[in-house]
Amino acid sequence: MRRHLSIPLCMVALSFVAVVACGKKEPPFLPVKETVSLQVVNVKGELKNGKIILKGQIQGVVRPGQARDHVQGSRVRYAQFPLDDPPCAGCPIKYQGAHIFGPEVITEAGFQCEVPAEERGQVYFFDVVLLGKAGSLGPRSYRTVVTVKK
Repeated sequence: MRRHLSIPLCMVALSFVAVVACGKKEPPFLPVKETVSLQVVNVKGELKNGKIILKGQIQGVVRPGQARDHVQGSRVRYAQFPLDDPPCAGCPIKYQGAHIFGPEVITEAGFQCEVPAEERGQVYFFDVVLLGKAGSLGPRSYRTVVTVKK
């Protein structure tokens, strides 16, 4: 008999909790998401003193000299393959790592950074993404290829 009485009592308690817990707490809102409209374009690379110098222009809605005010740095993804067995020009590649740079890579002329080229006889692939002040990512650059001969 007591068992039959405890079920309705639990139902009443649960409905009381549901009525108190449900309801509108505050007005709905969408979180503010920072977007980075700046992109590195025309990325070129050349080998100098055992390092690959990547250079490109910054394209976007701000004047070139003001790009540093909107960017906290960049991420340069890389992949390397043997010179005798590189992937085809349009083939998808799996990047093997990334270098993170601060705002120093944004110059008056555009984008410039140095990445190590530790091995000879390799084909290196790079792409660049600018990082916004709140850590958001901008659009990726087209990939660039640098060949380091033996």
